[in-house]
Amino acid sequence: MKKLLFVLLILVVIVVAGLSYIGVMPFFSGLIAKQVDLGMKADPTLVTAFEAKYGKPNGTGKIKLIADLSSEEITSVFAVWGTRNKYFPLYNVQVRFNPDGTGEASGFLKIATAITFAKNLGYSNSEIDKGKEYIKYISRDLPFYVKGTGGMTDNILSVNPTTLQIGRVTVPESITKPVAGLVGDMIERRISQIGGADIKDASFKTGTFHLEGTVPETIKY
Repeated sequence: MKKLLFVLLILVVIVVAGLSYIGVMPFFSGLIAKQVDLGMKADPTLVTAFEAKYGKPNGTGKIKLIADLSSEEITSVFAVWGTRNKYFPLYNVQVRFNPDGTGEASGFLKIATAITFAKNLGYSNSEIDKGKEYIKYISRDLPFYVKGTGGMTDNILSVNPTTLQIGRVTVPESITKPVAGLVGDMIERRISQIGGADIKDASFKTGTFHLEGTVPETIKY
């Protein structure tokens, strides 16, 4: 189950979930908005085909992986992850890579599972309690939209969100910058959990998600 595609995926999760951690959630209480439609549809068969080509069920070794994945394929990974991990906090996710080198994503953050997701990434109870203080202000799942650039070269991560919207609110740059730091920390935590990943290049500079590196034969959700 070769899903090192989660590099972009985790970026979106944390850009949104990180807002509770840094204490701005009350600002968004009660906001309602429709999801930004990026025109992408999930197709689980695309994920199955990718796994059959590159993965190995219950494998314990490593493989060299060079792959280019479309917006539809990454969108489909989000959908499949949601069916395989009950604690995955995003749903109805759409991802689109643009020819100008930017990426966009939209969907909903499921507040009820965000805390468990953070625990699974290894955050302490005291760190998570900071987020819990603000969860009480939110009565429903949160729609989000994010646009930006980023990637990884020789295991060095770059995360540069330029636009972040929660509900109808565009988050100011003064908040998106510290969130980007939290994004990087959580991506690195997830990579360390899968063990032995060596990422030479993970980028979407040309309108597709290019992934090159050495990864485990099987990556669990």
